[in-house]
Amino acid sequence: MHAIVLAGQPNHGLLKVHSSAAYESEIVVAGRRMADWVLDALEEAPSVSSIGLVGPESLRREGVVMGAMTGTLFGNIVAGLKTAPAHAEMVLFVTSDIPWITADIVEAFLRSAPRDRDVVYPVIPKSEVLARFGSSKRTYVRLKEGVFTGGNIFLARVDAVPQLKAQAERLIAHRKSPWKLAQDVGWGLLARFVTGRLSLDDVETRVGGVLGITGRALIFPYAEAGVDVDKPEDLRLAELELSRSRREVQGWDIS
Repeated sequence: MHAIVLAGQPNHGLLKVHSSAAYESEIVVAGRRMADWVLDALEEAPSVSSIGLVGPESLRREGVVMGAMTGTLFGNIVAGLKTAPAHAEMVLFVTSDIPWITADIVEAFLRSAPRDRDVVYPVIPKSEVLARFGSSKRTYVRLKEGVFTGGNIFLARVDAVPQLKAQAERLIAHRKSPWKLAQDVGWGLLARFVTGRLSLDDVETRVGGVLGITGRALIFPYAEAGVDVDKPEDLRLAELELSRSRREVQGWDIS
């Protein structure tokens, strides 16, 4: 499996006051840049055979194929595809702001994700997030099957991604406007969502139809794949946890 790290998000948000790094992926957490934690996990995952990265040159490392940043999320996704081997049919995308992800979690997702869909996207139960990161504030969606937050990794079929450009960019642009999203995905879907009758199957069918793909929303029990570092409190938590993790690996006394 070829994995692609999306590391081109400029550091213009809430984390700017804590780091002068030009990109969020370059922000240092527990002595290492955020993207380095993600790259390490991918390098240690047995199912990952090659890695690409779309981000600043400072993150270049041996064996990682660099892709040129474009300034947009979807543009960076397409740029990431260009780092894949010619024979690749599916690729794994991972954002650079989930430094607590591990090789075991990557393997669990790849084992669970079906290969007969164009896109497989994990949704993490709120209960798992609260159990693992009780103090972290996330955005949740209530569906028939439960309450979920979205993941920061996804599996995609290489030949399905380029055709999504116009539709995907429209949905991304409308993501903070429920009324515009309702026009995109349909008022019936919005009504089922408001009344708590919307299911994961509904989402897969309607969004897949809008985008012209087959998709799967995979319930995934690993909060580390859904909690990104985008707020100061996330950064403090990551610093605390990953510093402790490094001490444990190095055999330091943490009592």
